[in-house]
Amino acid sequence: MKLISAIMCSAAAVGTWVGTAASAAAAGVHCDSEPGQDVTVVAGPTACRAVAEQAGHARAAGVDGVAVARAARGAIALGLGAFGGIATSEGTTGLPVAVGLGPDAYAYTSLEPDPTTGAPARIGLAVAMNGSRAQLVSTEASVICLGTSAFAWDSRSGSTCAATPFGRWGGLLPALP
Repeated sequence: MKLISAIMCSAAAVGTWVGTAASAAAAGVHCDSEPGQDVTVVAGPTACRAVAEQAGHARAAGVDGVAVARAARGAIALGLGAFGGIATSEGTTGLPVAVGLGPDAYAYTSLEPDPTTGAPARIGLAVAMNGSRAQLVSTEASVICLGTSAFAWDSRSGSTCAATPFGRWGGLLPALP
């Protein structure tokens, strides 16, 4: 739970920093879904959806943005869309996290067990800000970062990418044991 709190607090801090000018007018919605639930909340341009199947848990929050989280078989999916950003997080294993901050930002995380070995995914993180794109698909061991502010990381394969105003970088970071 400390890891989840750290990720969400970090995302909230970055979101606050990115949208300080618009924060006074920000409308927020929150969706939390236990196994067997499908929760959707729409408030103007702000929306969230959380779907949990079997033993999964899904949590999504939109603050003048859109977030979707879908979890099954014990996964804990988290999504945060803020200040015009869109985030989609889904998985049947591990902790998929997607954070979209700023106008036209899109983050997508999909965690599934390894198709060759069946090893479960652990953590997947995609963060996109201000018109950038970040994507992680664990079954393909692929991460994609486009734009000037994006980051994606798959803890099982170590696949990582980052997009900055100075260019894009992709490679491997140490995978979690």
